Amino acid sequence: MNTNEQALRREAIRRRMSGEQRRDICQDLGRSTRWFDKWWSEFRSDPHTDFADHSRAPLTVWSIATPAVEQLVIALRQAFESANHGLIAARTIWGKLIELNVKPLPSEATIQRILAYHELTHPVGAATKTAYYPWLLVWDVNAVQATDIITKHIRGGVEIQNFHTLDLFTQSACLTQSLDKTSATTCAHLLKAWEKLGLPYLHQFDNEGSFCGGHTHWRVIGRVVRLCLFCGVEAFFTPIYEAKRNHQIETFHGLWCQAFWTRQIFTDLAHVRAQIPVFTRWYHHHYRPPCLQGKTPAQMRYGLRVPKLTAELRRLIPDFQAGRLPLTAGRFHFMRKVDPSGHIEFLNERWLVGSKWIGEYVRAPQSTRPNRHLSSRTRLPTRPIGG
Repeated sequence: MNTNEQALRREAIRRRMSGEQRRDICQDLGRSTRWFDKWWSEFRSDPHTDFADHSRAPLTVWSIATPAVEQLVIALRQAFESANHGLIAARTIWGKLIELNVKPLPSEATIQRILAYHELTHPVGAATKTAYYPWLLVWDVNAVQATDIITKHIRGGVEIQNFHTLDLFTQSACLTQSLDKTSATTCAHLLKAWEKLGLPYLHQFDNEGSFCGGHTHWRVIGRVVRLCLFCGVEAFFTPIYEAKRNHQIETFHGLWCQAFWTRQIFTDLAHVRAQIPVFTRWYHHHYRPPCLQGKTPAQMRYGLRVPKLTAELRRLIPDFQAGRLPLTAGRFHFMRKVDPSGHIEFLNERWLVGSKWIGEYVRAPQSTRPNRHLSSRTRLPTRPIGG
């Protein structure tokens, strides 16, 4: 595989995501529009593609399933999805095929491949009977990072707040632990994550008070949002009470609990912190997330150079522990579902969208003005889409 050609394909998609016209991109890169359309289609069908050439050998998706069995699998999946109870996964379909005495009986893996081939699979939590949800496009390393907190108790009842940040493209993670989950502690975690993983374009959060600035003050722009604005990162808040919209980080929580937290008994915060590096080494170099097609997070990042929060840039950030961060120019976003009265709620205020959009999801971007008293030299640079 020609890595230069691979990089050219990635650059074309990055520039298209930045808003450039297809014709201009092709002219600059010396490629045809047909070439661009091929790799744009590849990216849209698989945002995690590495833009490598595909084998020209015939592809056998499944061998045991006859056309009749294939159609039965599709029909069962559709029936299970429309039912008001039960499960819909490949194992459920496999069990039903046993009940129907289907011969030859395909394996669960074959059923899953049939579902994937016919685009009947979706991310965990995405299945819904409600409105279409516009999932964020994760087109490159650090295009979108997500942060969440999972609270655990150790012997004696002490609460440990576990902060987890995930780069959704490579599944690389940064973990910190604390005895509280204040906005200052959250900011400290984000700075460490950006030093390790790099600065993202979008950073996704749920509506935890330490993330959004609390739920009491009207039109509050909290410390975390201000830090994101100062560093040129766009904060993105998922809909209220919809954890499934943050399914990637929720899935990581589950893995962390299974592979780390339940495997030993911790005595105090220092004990947890001492063991975390062992887990993170295993996770990055040995665990292969299902969405990475057999690769580890470390392999996904091998050889890549991404803009990170350096020590020099870190010194430009005001001391958020001692005072309030300034409000700098930038954007942040809220994804909300319009309620039956035609309103959405963010910044602790209800906003009228209109009855036309009842039941639909809308994205509410917020723009801030430049602070006249803040020199442009004291603000971290804002990077274009794709870094």
